[in-house]
Amino acid sequence: MAHILVIPYPAPGHLLPTMELANQLSNRGLAITFVITPKILPLLQPLRSVHPRVETLILPFPTHSAIPAGIENMQELPLSFIPSIISAFSQLYDPILQWFLSHPSPPVAIIDDLFFTCWTYPLACRLGIRRLVFAPSHAYTLDALWSSVSKKGDEVINDDKVDLVDHHDVLKADVNAYNIASWGILLNSFPELDGEMLDHFKKNVLGHDRAWSIGPLFSFPVEISQKISTDNVMEWLDMCKEDNSVVYVGFGSQITLTGAQMEALADAIDKSGVRFIWTVKEPMKGVQTGGTDDNSVVPTWFEDRTAGRGLVLRGWVPQASILRHRAVGSYLTHCGWNSTFEGLLSGVLLLAWPMQADHFHNAKLLIDKLGVAVRVCEGQGTVPDPTELAKFLAESVGRSWPERARAVELGRVALKSISSGGSSYMALDSLVKDLSAK
Repeated sequence: MAHILVIPYPAPGHLLPTMELANQLSNRGLAITFVITPKILPLLQPLRSVHPRVETLILPFPTHSAIPAGIENMQELPLSFIPSIISAFSQLYDPILQWFLSHPSPPVAIIDDLFFTCWTYPLACRLGIRRLVFAPSHAYTLDALWSSVSKKGDEVINDDKVDLVDHHDVLKADVNAYNIASWGILLNSFPELDGEMLDHFKKNVLGHDRAWSIGPLFSFPVEISQKISTDNVMEWLDMCKEDNSVVYVGFGSQITLTGAQMEALADAIDKSGVRFIWTVKEPMKGVQTGGTDDNSVVPTWFEDRTAGRGLVLRGWVPQASILRHRAVGSYLTHCGWNSTFEGLLSGVLLLAWPMQADHFHNAKLLIDKLGVAVRVCEGQGTVPDPTELAKFLAESVGRSWPERARAVELGRVALKSISSGGSSYMALDSLVKDLSAK
């Protein structure tokens, strides 16, 4: 039985699909050890209840001058803290090395998030084992991000001093070059979506065939403290008489809107007259966000004015269940890849407001290539025109859209890919076979 060390990135959009990946690998007979810090550990319990043989390597969260004490999850930090989180986690290099050297049956491979490359790639080289990148994305994004550095991969992998890299300084290494130089890449996508781009990526960026589209990997179900009652939300949706009549508004676990954006969005929802569910990220506490105190705060007038036709939900919500409900017809989204998958698999119209990073690549794929979404706004700092946005919201549930029909069909293909004999299902089988080979 091959033993795999899994090191997840501590953010819900990365951690939960990584848990589902571990679930699928365990179902296929691999032994899994999960590297986890104490405050993240409770999220792992549902996985361990299904797979008691999944082991945990619990390591204290390393101290870092920029990260407030007691915080171990990127959900509690603005995106500007990503380098600090990676730098803090790089301090786990030595504890993991010592654990590996003392283990009676150590792992044959490391699977970790593409963000961790600067210290996990040198660690894998030092240990003489394979390192696989888990990319919660698709081939189009990786090709766009990595093509310009594909030649550097050979330089890194042939450097016999790679194990001497200062793994505590995440700014010294070329992240993409290390990712390309790794033994393999796992994409949270499916072959029918990646299509010819995956072949192009293998040939022209990686220079080998060890890239597997194994999704969609759903977020593994976990218990979240202070979560919204699923029953209450579903009861409200059940009372909606018309199908596809509710607009769902949500920007994931990481995006924080400014006060001006919150005001404009509230105004748009009010003017649209639509039934709605608006999920709002809780304001961060004890962290300098670089914004003002009105970040993520719903205007005081909004809930009274829209009482009876919508819900404002604060904190974690059962998003996938909400999107699958017959009453929900459209989804205003930031185009994060996990959220995009949940929208596609639910057959709703995607109203795209890409904010940053891969969101723009995702939106371009969804709108320009696949034709399953409509762009309504763009940019993390953009304040939408309330009247124009109100028109989009009203029309998203007020008429038929060819984009929704295409999204429904693409969702069917995605679900088929992970069923027995499907393309992603067989890709996972192939991956396990390769990892299990002597």
